Amino acid sequence: MTDNKLGLKGKVAVVTGAGQGVGRAAAQLLAECGAKIVPVDIVGEIAEDAAREIEQKGGEAMPAIADVTDATAVQGIFDGAMKHFGRVDALINNVGNMRGHGPQQIIDMGWEFWEISLAQNLKSTFLCSQAAARSMIAGGSGGAIVNVASLSGLRASVRLAPYGAAKAGVMQFTKTLAIELAPHGIRVNCVGPASINAPEGNSRLPQWRMDEMAKSIPMGRLTEPEDVAGIAVALASNLASFVTGQIVMCDGGLACTSSRPPMPVDIPMAPKDYDKKFS
Repeated sequence: MTDNKLGLKGKVAVVTGAGQGVGRAAAQLLAECGAKIVPVDIVGEIAEDAAREIEQKGGEAMPAIADVTDATAVQGIFDGAMKHFGRVDALINNVGNMRGHGPQQIIDMGWEFWEISLAQNLKSTFLCSQAAARSMIAGGSGGAIVNVASLSGLRASVRLAPYGAAKAGVMQFTKTLAIELAPHGIRVNCVGPASINAPEGNSRLPQWRMDEMAKSIPMGRLTEPEDVAGIAVALASNLASFVTGQIVMCDGGLACTSSRPPMPVDIPMAPKDYDKKFS
């Protein structure tokens, strides 16, 4: 936008999990709005690829390779951003998921599933938010933090209990952090998507299962990474300058229903009559 109504031109945004999916889409959109980007990913190759794509389109980016569940690594991200760009104005906390764990009943699961879910979703959000807030306070110009949670944190997360609990924690943490940081002019909000149509989240799922998930959503499709990125960028922009502590669902209306596809312990093959039933 030439008139910079979003207020993002020249701002510096850190995006975690920026190598693919929602993070990649958010980094690209922020860059298109004039922001300078620090795309963060644990895989160096895709962090660098995300930065290269932004620069090829005329933007400015500095990739950061880090495990955002490690406090020292997280601090390094923001120290690097401050050294390179001189400021940090926005953070998109996008790292999450379950690091390969699949659905499991509570009575059968071990604590490792909980540890991984809490680290990936809640610990990463805390560490990055804390480091970002310190940088923003030091800069004296306020800022915006946008956390990515999930519909699983809003209602029962059947056979994904650790993930749902962690995402609920992200939502509650968003509200508390918003109040604590408001005096510093830092806004904190959260996006809650439903199932996202991205390879990193659905690589284990057969097509029939994805079709069932889409059918449960009133708008009839899965959430696209660009859907979540659009809300995240809007919340980071001047369009939401008086919005803080809010959970914005990006789920095609699913949170308003009791609809949900069955959640098997092990992802099964398609039913024998599935193709006939849904073709």
